[in-house]
Amino acid sequence: MLLELFRNHKRWLMFIAMILVIPSFVVTGIYSYNRMISDDGAIAKVDDVSILPQQFDEAKRQQLEILRERLGDAFRSNMLESREARVALLERMMNDRAVAGETSLESVEVSEETAIELIKTMPAFQQDGKFNPQAYQNFLTSRGYSDEYFVSIMRGDIARELLISGLTRSVIVPKTASRNLYNLLNEKREIAVHTVPSADFVKSIQISDEDARKFWTDNQKLFERPDEIDVEYVVLTPALFANVQPTEEDVKSFYEQNPNRFRAPEERRASHILIDLSEGEDKARAKAEELFKTLQAKPEEFEKLARENSADPASAKDGGDLGFFGRGMMVPAFEDAVFKAQKGAIVGPVQTEFGFHIIKVTDIKPEAVRPLEEVRDEIVRLYQEQESQKRFAEEAENFSNMVYEQSDSLNPVVEKYGIKAQSFKGLTAEGPADPALKKILNQHVVESLFADECLREKRNTQAIEVSANTLVAARVTAFRPTHIMSFEEARTDILARLTRERSLDAASDKGFELLKALRSGKADAAKFGDAVSVSRANPQGQSFELINAVMRVPAKELPAYVGVRVSDGYQIAHVTKSELSEPSETDLIMGAGELRQMYAPADMSIYYAALRAKHEAVVLNDEYKPEAETTPAAEGKDRKTPAK
Repeated sequence: MLLELFRNHKRWLMFIAMILVIPSFVVTGIYSYNRMISDDGAIAKVDDVSILPQQFDEAKRQQLEILRERLGDAFRSNMLESREARVALLERMMNDRAVAGETSLESVEVSEETAIELIKTMPAFQQDGKFNPQAYQNFLTSRGYSDEYFVSIMRGDIARELLISGLTRSVIVPKTASRNLYNLLNEKREIAVHTVPSADFVKSIQISDEDARKFWTDNQKLFERPDEIDVEYVVLTPALFANVQPTEEDVKSFYEQNPNRFRAPEERRASHILIDLSEGEDKARAKAEELFKTLQAKPEEFEKLARENSADPASAKDGGDLGFFGRGMMVPAFEDAVFKAQKGAIVGPVQTEFGFHIIKVTDIKPEAVRPLEEVRDEIVRLYQEQESQKRFAEEAENFSNMVYEQSDSLNPVVEKYGIKAQSFKGLTAEGPADPALKKILNQHVVESLFADECLREKRNTQAIEVSANTLVAARVTAFRPTHIMSFEEARTDILARLTRERSLDAASDKGFELLKALRSGKADAAKFGDAVSVSRANPQGQSFELINAVMRVPAKELPAYVGVRVSDGYQIAHVTKSELSEPSETDLIMGAGELRQMYAPADMSIYYAALRAKHEAVVLNDEYKPEAETTPAAEGKDRKTPAK
């Protein structure tokens, strides 16, 4: 049945494969199933073929690279160090092995031509919408792959994705479930809202030191602080060397050696009369041709006719004048006509997407090299940029050597380069919160600072390149191990927190009283705003809590009042009516697709577990098992545990 599906729907399945294979290839990495490698130290087996530590480490490295690109500044190099991460990554590898075994059993094969066709469509190898052979070759070189090897990998990956995609597409979603989802998201309710803001009660809240201290005593966990360090750091960039001033000879030499840089391209000045297409192309063409004949006989009337006839109001008031412009500033047909004409010539009609143009070339500035005095400031800036880059490249190694060889202080580089040493207090292993500072004290720098050599011995970090042409060296000036903040340190935050909570309690109490009054028939107990129509899909800016409360009221009980505590007070909604529209067939199909995506992961998890069992996947090393499944040490490390 599977093979029949593949044969009958090959084109459609290939599209699905293209969508699924590439993310799978990127996320899970490529594992080399080399049976010739020794089984010594295997951490798992599938079909009696070992998964070795070096294979796991390679998959981990690839996953970290993907996370680094995806998360940017939020990336942490220790993200895959936990037991849970190891277990999940190994399970993914075993899933991949089991699926590969299943494709072999089911004889699911993909031709070399199909794999090559897919490779040519991969975004990583595209440039301007076309396959770029150089980008592909660069990729192969960076991975150490041959073209034949990568094609074989893709053939296997496509075959595996074709196998498992059949499961995701086979998830059945009843029409009733799709309709219920539509109703849940799109039922509209008309509401008017009254808010009791917690801010109204802040001034009446008084927090005693006794209350604050009791909160601190009862909630010590809230005030636990991780290891913190105070740091000093310096940044070396080309900007430090940008104050060099060129001599007059330097300026002249730069000018003479770079004539093309200061060459002013040809510019032309033109006027036009635009006849737009509002009355149709034929009428526009006829009118333009008539005006052109008139101007051939009376060219001196161009400005007058432009003011009277041009559909371009901005230029019409100036007699059609467009000023000077260079190549690339106008649409191609218009530009070609202008730059082919002689000064004073009238050409046309020229058709563009805007209509028909009659054009007069009024002046020409030929291509010329700008005079030295005009470009002197630009030359000085360019000279300084080049020299600063050159000096930076020369000094980068000296800087790196100094912070390493004189590792007990940053003063030597401060004095040599005139760098201002900067400081930051309270740095944790998470790094600074400020995005700009995070680019300087990035994860590499932070990890180096928390290493024993810097943390305990107070030595400089090595010079670390945090971005192109930016080197950072840092040192720890103070270290505070994990600790509980003192009451004095936490007092301000505690007072603010308790004030916020108690003012919210007061607002909630007041709101609840109003709600009871409204429900008892006192309609004037609260003043409501204008009525709005809300739904879960379109909450109109209302809080999640309020929308849920509004939607929970049975439609047959409307009108009704509901109240809910929110982050900044208490809200009461007067719900007056409910409206439910009939979903279209497209709505039901889209809903089914969303539900299918929700159901598919659970089905896939069950399917993978079944495949691992079928292909005898076992975990051999306790460090890669979920903690609950770890075998006691007395039972021996070599005991095999089926992968679940």
